[in-house]
Amino acid sequence: MLPYKEFQAVVLAAGGGSRMTELTRSQYKCLLPIGNVPMLWYPLQLLERVGFKEAIVIISEYMERNVSLALSDLNLKIKTDIVAVKNAEDLGTADSIRLIHEKIHTDFLVISCDLITDVDICEILNLYRKHNASITALMLPVPKIPDDFVTPGPKNKQKPETDLIGICNETGRLIFLASASDFEDTIKISQTFLQKHPSFTMHSKLMDSHLYVINKWVLNFLVQNKNFTTLKGELLPYIVRKQFSKPSKQCTDDKNASVVQMNLKDDIYYFAVEKPLDELIRKMSAYNDHGTDLEDAYHGDIIRCYAHISNGKFGLRTNTIQMYHLANTKISEWWNNDNDGQSPVPIIAPTATIRSTQMQDCYVDNNVLIEEKTSLKHTHIGPNVTIESKTRISQSVLMESANVKQRCVIQNCILGSGCVIEEGSELKDCIVGYKHIVPSGSQYSRDVLTDANDLIVI
Repeated sequence: MLPYKEFQAVVLAAGGGSRMTELTRSQYKCLLPIGNVPMLWYPLQLLERVGFKEAIVIISEYMERNVSLALSDLNLKIKTDIVAVKNAEDLGTADSIRLIHEKIHTDFLVISCDLITDVDICEILNLYRKHNASITALMLPVPKIPDDFVTPGPKNKQKPETDLIGICNETGRLIFLASASDFEDTIKISQTFLQKHPSFTMHSKLMDSHLYVINKWVLNFLVQNKNFTTLKGELLPYIVRKQFSKPSKQCTDDKNASVVQMNLKDDIYYFAVEKPLDELIRKMSAYNDHGTDLEDAYHGDIIRCYAHISNGKFGLRTNTIQMYHLANTKISEWWNNDNDGQSPVPIIAPTATIRSTQMQDCYVDNNVLIEEKTSLKHTHIGPNVTIESKTRISQSVLMESANVKQRCVIQNCILGSGCVIEEGSELKDCIVGYKHIVPSGSQYSRDVLTDANDLIVI
């Protein structure tokens, strides 16, 4: 596969879904259905929509066959180079990128498989191009949870992690990135920081979307520095901080110094070197990104990070049960508003057998059997599902080969692959695990119905 002329694209899809093990025991996270298409479809179509012809998809070695089969059924035009990585579940995102570095020949875009959004990637790429950035990141508003939204399963009082994201109001420079849990009461800002960026906003209601445009020199640095394991948690905050440092005297005096002789872990400026033409253009240009003085553009900074804030677009990361269910609940509304009502898949698959006359806002996949005298509303029904007569289902997700017997009532639930809901059962706000059998006449509310061993992560 030939490299993309200007940018290559990398999709991170090897994660095991440790925050949603109730679902990922039976299905790889990147193939969990959202709106009856695998989660992986969304970042790939986002890349395809802006003109990417190829993408590298990093997966775990055990996923290769399943992912290949899933992608072959999605009718995507973008070509995918599937790279299976050994023990990928135990690796961080930076580790995964490091392992495939020989496939990356240009500046590149990294996107997580769990990002569901309708942003225009061209805007992020153009911000990166405009400033010849080191890294440009997409920031999205933290998703608003509707007041009437209930996450299936037990009530969870755990609060989501809050990011503190500092962005210069004048330039869009990303000048601060950390987790709020790293600080007790106060954040100390250095005088150098304030002199360069006197006007900035510290955001606590933005989320890092895990979409980055990255300069090739950053990859070269990452390859030589194996102590970085994650992009968002370690590498990106490190490079953001390094914007306020200066090259060491050794690096300035001898740019041709041997890599072996230098302490690469301490001197990022061995890699962050402007191309002679870029440096000449910057110095000759009348452009200045700050109006407080007549110093060089960017204050002479070689390392430059930027943040693109996308407002008015939907976006979330489906890395928890709450976000996964919210995505399925809202995807029809989001997608129809953004794509003139055109669904990514047929609302009713041609091989589905439907005898019910009471269906509203449902997606039905291939080889589904829905008997008469059933009522279904706002529900996604996966392939090979059977729903018997006199059953009512609303606001739910039924994964592949789920079987719902007669006279059941299912409300706001996620039914895992191959599960069986026996006759006369009533489930509300529940998660049913892989191949779990719910006995006839059962009544459950806000429960996870599965074998205890399925929730143990070693």
